[in-house]
Amino acid sequence: MIARTDFEGDPNVGAFAVITNEIAFTSPHMSKKSIDTLERAFNTQLVQSTVATMDVVGLMSVANRSGLLLPYTTRDEELDIIKRSVDITVDWLDNKMTALGNIILANDNGAICHPDFDSKAIKKISDVLDVEVVPGTVANLPIVGVSSVVTSQGAVVHPMATSEEIECISEMLRVHVEVGTVNRGSPYARLGVLANTDGMIAGSDTTGVELAHISQVLGYV
Repeated sequence: MIARTDFEGDPNVGAFAVITNEIAFTSPHMSKKSIDTLERAFNTQLVQSTVATMDVVGLMSVANRSGLLLPYTTRDEELDIIKRSVDITVDWLDNKMTALGNIILANDNGAICHPDFDSKAIKKISDVLDVEVVPGTVANLPIVGVSSVVTSQGAVVHPMATSEEIECISEMLRVHVEVGTVNRGSPYARLGVLANTDGMIAGSDTTGVELAHISQVLGYV
């Protein structure tokens, strides 16, 4: 399924969920309409919890088929709910940077993280997600997660990404990479797109041309 929608009037759908081939992780405060859209688009287990009391779980967390990584600000009760709901590794990262969805780009093959993460944090990311992790940038920005949307099939990245960055993403995540925009020209693809290998939800402001391009790069057409 390929759909365009908004969540509670916001076209930045990627802020409110984390999607893998196994789980759809979102806030319990989402409307029934938004939950129904997620369940129709992705044939995965629905997991619902806030992260650090916030609904923007897509900005705060990162996941692949092996693990789900949360910031240290995650409350104990939230961690317990999530751990009880999934069969993958769930852990938190002891680091002052907490918007993990913004600063870690990951799929089932590898991950790229904010350059300021130290070796201890990089090891923790690697352990939870069970992939090799390297520091990097996209468009010379450290917010690699929000600047790119990736599945195990492809990646759409910030239009100003350099050829070296594109090569690094392609090599580390083992996917075809192209630049693109979402929501009428936004360079932050992850904010406007939720995707796994089965389907995709794009923000309601996404143009037909943008939707067609993202669909092609991520392998739906």
